[in-house]
Amino acid sequence: MNEEQNLPPEIQQEKISQSEPQPQPQTENMEVHKHPHHPTNKKKWGEYLLEFVMIFLAVTLGFFAESYRENLKDRTKENEFMASIIKDLKSDTATYSDYAKNNAEIYAIIDSLIPLMKSNERETHLTKIYYLARMITLKLLIHFSNKRTYEQMKSSGQLRLIENRQVADSINSYYNSLEIMNSFNDVLLEHDYDYMRLMGKVFNAEILLTILKERKEPSPGSVKLLTDDPITINELLTSAQYIYGSLRLAQNITTQRQQSAENLILIIKKEYHLE
Repeated sequence: MNEEQNLPPEIQQEKISQSEPQPQPQTENMEVHKHPHHPTNKKKWGEYLLEFVMIFLAVTLGFFAESYRENLKDRTKENEFMASIIKDLKSDTATYSDYAKNNAEIYAIIDSLIPLMKSNERETHLTKIYYLARMITLKLLIHFSNKRTYEQMKSSGQLRLIENRQVADSINSYYNSLEIMNSFNDVLLEHDYDYMRLMGKVFNAEILLTILKERKEPSPGSVKLLTDDPITINELLTSAQYIYGSLRLAQNITTQRQQSAENLILIIKKEYHLE
């Protein structure tokens, strides 16, 4: 029999407890985790510098990307505006040509009217005199340029989009020069009003209305002048020649503006590669 079996129970229990493996304290096998703010976990200065450089590059690249997008957007708008201005300028050149042709017809009318009214055989040419006198006011045109795009850019502050200094200066110069036409238009309207007032003293209104409707010489027979007074007739013809002279001056201005418009079209097309 084993000797241990003969020992008292208390001693046997003690021996069993000593023979069993004793658990080790948990703290001996646990890993030690350092807290980020622990003095032993400080970053090196190189890491801080790298973080700063990365943030700086990100902000800088974002700024340049945004600037590039804005610049691209502005250049797109600029090209659209330039294409629209070219359309306006082409409209102007066509208007200038029509204006010149129309004025040439008025010059011819006045050149014919004055000698007929001053002629000793005036009574034999009354139907033609009536027609010519009435057609002056029917053909008289007031010239207006197309400033739609320019005014739009000016009012919205978009003129700043024009980067090319030569183009910007040429555009401003052209459209500012158009203001003088407003003065000529005012003068022409004054002469036209004066001429129409004097027509009422010389010509029969009913016959003038017929010419307005039919655009041809009236039928002979009942055609008469309201007065043979040489002073009144001379006032009428003087007023007509003022219209003639004002149109000549206006024509010179529009001819110069037409050349400026054509040159400006060429400049814009060249700089912006537009057709």
